[in-house]
Amino acid sequence: MFRSHRSNLIALAEINDQLFTEVSTEQAAVVEGGLQVVLTSIRCIRAGGGSDQVFASFNGNAASVLNGPDLTASRPKVMTAGASSNIFTKGIGTNPAIGVVVRLRDKSAPQGKTSLGGFTIRQPGSGKRAFQLNGSSYEVGFLAFA
Repeated sequence: MFRSHRSNLIALAEINDQLFTEVSTEQAAVVEGGLQVVLTSIRCIRAGGGSDQVFASFNGNAASVLNGPDLTASRPKVMTAGASSNIFTKGIGTNPAIGVVVRLRDKSAPQGKTSLGGFTIRQPGSGKRAFQLNGSSYEVGFLAFA
């Protein structure tokens, strides 16, 4: 059975749409082999000044709702010493040589950006990282995959 010229053009247009779809920066990073990091838990060992309004940043960019529901700049988590929580916040690294730089920041601090410390993940794996800075001390659980 032969297709008409018109049906061939329609089929080619559909193939073209499938092959040349625009992708977001995060989707492109995954296609290019970027590392994805999901923060899975947070535990406050000590909060400078009694409490912190914690949000995450990935490679210098504050987490937004596109990163997940937790630890975003618009929805920081109030943490006090001894508090812990299961969370879901995702970041993507676009440069394998750099990896993903994860930082926790305190929104309640002056200018809303005081760093509470952080760490860099360069390869797939999982674990917990503890760090301290500016009077606060945290432990963060993560899962990293390519």
